[in-house]
Amino acid sequence: MGGRVSGRRRTVVSIALVLGSFAVAAPAAVAEPFSAAAPQGREVALPTGDRLTVFPGPNGGTNYAFSSPPSTTFQSYQTDGGDRYVIPGEAVPFLGRLDKSLFDVTALARMPAGATPVEITFPAGATPAVLPGITLASSAGNTATGYLASPAEFTADLHRRLAEDAAAGRPAGSSALPATIRLAGAPREQQPRYPMKIVGLRLLDLQGRSVNGIVSLINTDSAAKLLRHVDVDGVTRIAVPEGHYAASATFSDFDSTGSVIATRTSWVEGFAVGDSPEVRTLTVEEKYATAEVKVAPSKSTTQELLTTNFFREDATGRGFAIGISGSTTKQYVRPVPKPAQGVLHYVVQWAGKAPKPEDRYRVDLSFSSEGIGEDQSFSTKDSELATVRDRMYADPADTMPVAIDSGPVDPVILRHGLGASGFFIHAPGVLTDYLGTTHTRQWVQYEQKGSSYTLMTADPRTYRPGSTTTVDWSRGPLTAGLGQWRRDRLCEACYSGGTVSVAIPELRDSEPDHTAIPLFYAPRLHFSLYRNDQQIFDQDGAYGASVDVPKTPATFRGVLDVDRTAIPGVGQAGKLRTELTLQYDPAAAGAVLPPPHRCQASDPTQPCRILGALTVDYRLDSDLSTTSSSPLQLLELHVGHAAYSGSGSHSPIASATVSISADNGATWQPAQVFGLFGEYVAMWRNPPAGTSPSLKVTARDLAGNAITQTISNAYTVGKAER
Repeated sequence: MGGRVSGRRRTVVSIALVLGSFAVAAPAAVAEPFSAAAPQGREVALPTGDRLTVFPGPNGGTNYAFSSPPSTTFQSYQTDGGDRYVIPGEAVPFLGRLDKSLFDVTALARMPAGATPVEITFPAGATPAVLPGITLASSAGNTATGYLASPAEFTADLHRRLAEDAAAGRPAGSSALPATIRLAGAPREQQPRYPMKIVGLRLLDLQGRSVNGIVSLINTDSAAKLLRHVDVDGVTRIAVPEGHYAASATFSDFDSTGSVIATRTSWVEGFAVGDSPEVRTLTVEEKYATAEVKVAPSKSTTQELLTTNFFREDATGRGFAIGISGSTTKQYVRPVPKPAQGVLHYVVQWAGKAPKPEDRYRVDLSFSSEGIGEDQSFSTKDSELATVRDRMYADPADTMPVAIDSGPVDPVILRHGLGASGFFIHAPGVLTDYLGTTHTRQWVQYEQKGSSYTLMTADPRTYRPGSTTTVDWSRGPLTAGLGQWRRDRLCEACYSGGTVSVAIPELRDSEPDHTAIPLFYAPRLHFSLYRNDQQIFDQDGAYGASVDVPKTPATFRGVLDVDRTAIPGVGQAGKLRTELTLQYDPAAAGAVLPPPHRCQASDPTQPCRILGALTVDYRLDSDLSTTSSSPLQLLELHVGHAAYSGSGSHSPIASATVSISADNGATWQPAQVFGLFGEYVAMWRNPPAGTSPSLKVTARDLAGNAITQTISNAYTVGKAER
């Protein structure tokens, strides 16, 4: 599994509340209400049959992850408009006839499930004919519509053509497709509105022959003038503004069967377009990409992923990011000095796994430079590795493998979205991940569950060389609730001016910075909001609300019900209820939300302040399937407040209680609770083996804020240990 991963922007329902002079709630006026927790991920199939999970990324972009380790190499880039393209190496020589819209995974994710619809244009005067793997639905003149019925047949035809080209000594892609194939309904590229000059773009392979491909082109004076990824077929002419340009292209080398055996990424820097009427041609040549990228880990591993990432920006930080990913395919690059204009940031990511699956470890390394160096041999020492023990908990009902993704973080990567790579492994279990620290000590990790397709996100963390860190993933009992975050986050319990926002993310685990995102299956939600015990909002499908209220003190209570029982792989924590009681006093100097966090309750004339929402982190004494076989059950609780980069309420925690039900909430028995100031231990006797007790936890602080959480089937009681 590999790709680009990152967290998504969350929103809440927004409503307006008008109060009379007696402070009695009038009916709420709904202002653009919308559902808050619909699944955001889709698994899509490329025309070659490769499958990817696609989901939203930061700043309106798109992230993706391979559903299995890539069998070939892929070129990946994101357009200025946010669409992500993932193009297999065997398709690159046919670009032009194969329109790159077919590999727009953002567009594919927007389409209804089913076979990919295509538009086919044959040469003038030709009659539409059946193409391998494509079923025609209708035709008129030299055009037709249809759908991709068999990716395997379609890909086999590409390989056959590439093999014939290789046998005949022709450039790859010379056996041109008989028609142009586009994704049905795909928009055409728009030209920038600047005075234009005509420039030719050409690609030359190792033998100096013209080939098809993609040229990534940026105006290094200002990327706002031009930032494009252009299909090149022979010499392709485009209109560009005057200025200085950088361009890159990745070439694929093929064997006699039409399989990709190497990629070569080459560059042109400092290409100038002036006011001369002469048409200049920018030529990117494969022969200059001679430096092979090699990584030598310090531990015994089997290479599973090699990705070369190229970030080319102007002086303002705007530009493109290109990733070339493969498993064992060789990659070559052209050495390029650090540019005089803007940034060429180069990052190599490498992932390897233990030779034996039972050893359950992997190595994730990254290396970076400004410009692309002559020496592309990278290595690391044991002393430069940080050890992360990923303890992966799994619901007994979920038997599918779990994926752990790891990716380096630096300022340039952050501007373009976090890049991560990983692979699936069976859970429950412990995976040891050795992270390199030569490029950066900050890494981000995510977990994707198997059957439920839930992405558990986390903040980037800093790891020192030689350190050992343990991270629990999906440790139960799972709950809804807020947490403590340091990465850019939407504040979901804040106020500004006369606007108050109260929202409760629908799922999290025991780590303070972990929050789950449903990719395919959405839980059923219902959210209610009360002000001074009067209901002011009540809606299915919402997890929060923003309300306009007078600038007078009030007590708010948000109630979120989450039903996960219909989601595959969910047997524990099927129904969750969280009640947050929040004291609101606009005259009090509450904690100010720091940057880069964002405020849902935004008033530009007022600072955004954080409400004193309580959080509970659970540490149940159980195995990795959240199953306990002990007669006496222990539960550690850490009660705190929602926090953003350390900013939040610091009101002392006053109390906590725990109750247990063995009959699905019909009756409750109190547990013994010991502790002070937010750190507590609860004890009770487990019911008989085979039961799944429910838990109810309450906590309060001295400021009057409170939380009550009810978790059905919180854990499983196993047979008593002897």
